[in-house]
Amino acid sequence: MRTAVFLLLVWTTNSTPAQRILHFTKTSGFDHNTRTVSWAMFQSIAAELSLQVDDDATGVHFTSLDELLQYDVVIFSNTSGADLLDAAQRANFEAFIANGGRVLGIHAASDTYRHSTANGNNTGVWDYYAELIGASVQENPNHVAGTPEYSMQHIGTHASTANLPDPWVKNEEYYYWEGGYFGADNVEVLRVEETVGPNGEVNSYDAPRPMSWYRELPEGGRVFYTALGHDQVNYSGDPLFRTHLRDALIWLLDGTTALEEHRRDIVALFPNPTREMLTVHAGPLAHSTVLTVQDHVGRVVHRQQVVAYPIVLDLEDLPPGSYTLAIPGVPVQPFAIVR
Repeated sequence: MRTAVFLLLVWTTNSTPAQRILHFTKTSGFDHNTRTVSWAMFQSIAAELSLQVDDDATGVHFTSLDELLQYDVVIFSNTSGADLLDAAQRANFEAFIANGGRVLGIHAASDTYRHSTANGNNTGVWDYYAELIGASVQENPNHVAGTPEYSMQHIGTHASTANLPDPWVKNEEYYYWEGGYFGADNVEVLRVEETVGPNGEVNSYDAPRPMSWYRELPEGGRVFYTALGHDQVNYSGDPLFRTHLRDALIWLLDGTTALEEHRRDIVALFPNPTREMLTVHAGPLAHSTVLTVQDHVGRVVHRQQVVAYPIVLDLEDLPPGSYTLAIPGVPVQPFAIVR
C-alpha cells in the first residue's frame, strides 16, 4: 500500500499540467458573429498543441483574479465596444498582465475600449487596454470597402509568419490607423500594400501599414495582435489564417525565437476533406519540385510538377478515401476525398 501511494506521488510531481487559454468574445459594439467559428478553430488548435481552452462570451472568467491567473493566454477574438468588463474585472485583467499574462488580439480587438486620443464616440473608458493591444482602429472610415484582395509582406522574421507565403495575398477588411491610435512600440510582422479607400481614391490612410504586430512587455508578458479575421471564412476555411494564429499562439506560450521550430508544418491543404479540388499552400522550405499523392496503401496515384505555391490539384478522377500528399523535404500531409 505504501508503495502504491509513493508511486502516485512521484507521477503527480512529474506531470505537467496543460497550458490554459481563455477565448473571450463578448461585444458591446459591432458584432462580427465569428465567435462560434473562432471557438471551433481554437478548439482544433488546442487539440493539436495539447492545450486546454475555455470559452467566455460574458466576461465571467474575469470576475476572480485567482481564476484569471490560471490562464496562460487570453484571446480577445473580435471583441468590440467599451462595455465588456466592470471596473473590478478590468483591474483583475491588469493584475493578470502584471503577473506576466499574455494576450492575443484579433481584428475588432482594436475596436474595443477605444483610446482617448482616437476619433470616435466611445473613447477613454480604459486606455490601458488600447495601449496594451497597441492600437485603436480609425473610426471614419474604419477600413477599406468590403474584403478586397491585397498583398501583405513579411517585416523582419517572426514565428507567426514563418509558415506563411511572402507575399501573402489575402481578401480582408483592411483596417486604417491614421486617425485612431497606434502604439510606438509595436513590432510589425505583416504589412499590407497601398490600398484604395471606400471613396474610390488612395487616401493618406491607405498607405502601406501594419496588419500584425507583437509587443514584449516589461512585466514579462507578451502581446500579439492581427487586424485580420473579419469574415467567418477566416476561421473555418482559411488554413493560412489558422497557421498565422496558431504560430502566434505558440510564440506567446513559449517565446521561441528560433524559426526552424515553427517550420515543421509548412504545408496547408484546403479544403480538407475535399470533393475534387485541393489547394496546397507551402512555406519557405518547399521549393519548386514534384509533389505526389499516395493512396492508403502507399501507391502513387497523382504526380504534379510545381513551379510556385499555392497550387490547385484536380483530383476528380480519384475515388473517395484517405490519401497523403508528399513534398520532398517537408512532412507528409494527410487528407481525404469525400463525395
